[in-house]
Amino acid sequence: MGFLCVQQLIHFSIISGGKELTSLLKEMDYYLHLLQTYKSEMTRRFLLNSRETVSMLIDKGEATSIEAQECPGADTEPGNVILNMFYFHRAFQSYWLGFSERCCHFAQKCAVAFPKPGRLYGTQVRFYHGLNLLDMLKKKTNALRRKEVDEVIALMKIAASHADSNFRNKVELLEAEKYGLDARHSQAVRLYDAAIASAKNSRFIHEQGLACEKAGFYYKKIRDVRNAFDYFQQARGCYEEWGSRVKVEFIRRELDGLNIHYQLTL
Repeated sequence: MGFLCVQQLIHFSIISGGKELTSLLKEMDYYLHLLQTYKSEMTRRFLLNSRETVSMLIDKGEATSIEAQECPGADTEPGNVILNMFYFHRAFQSYWLGFSERCCHFAQKCAVAFPKPGRLYGTQVRFYHGLNLLDMLKKKTNALRRKEVDEVIALMKIAASHADSNFRNKVELLEAEKYGLDARHSQAVRLYDAAIASAKNSRFIHEQGLACEKAGFYYKKIRDVRNAFDYFQQARGCYEEWGSRVKVEFIRRELDGLNIHYQLTL
């Protein structure tokens, strides 16, 4: 039962951004060490799944990965809870690391793994899948993807009606991105700021950073360099607090590019 509680704590910490990633990694390594004495194969596989996600979010595993293990999702039948969580972690990782097609692939796997509405993991993946679809629509219009985005927003609104503090920021960010896609400026900027405020109130530091990042890209698209720079700086601060070196470096490159652009226009 103790290890079952550990699994849930780790998963919720990853989803909520509730713990700094390096600290969370050390905590998981402590539990993996305990598992050398207190054998639990299921717990070990769950923790390896979670550990890989955290390691990838910190530095793509460059300095934080551990010795290669067997794939935590291997040798399991469809519907197995370990395999389902493997799909969840792959979808989560893929979105944060910017792998759009991979995110779509594993989000579809998760739709089968978590078919019932109201399941936390399915709802969480649906949010990232919706953002991923919107990113893809920015590059190329697609009626089917647009319809799917509308369906995601409708389902996320239902989730928010049951757990406002968990999902309001997600609905606001999805709608901000949709309004930005449609060049509805006043609605977009209002909802970006609302999503940032809601994520901050709920202490979702990673999703606060994500909303700032998306606002930065929106302002960059409309050539408002000053606001883009401001929101990217906010995003960097959030990602530094979260402990994701990958995202900090990503935002740093955007800030450097804006600096160069601003100097060239002086």
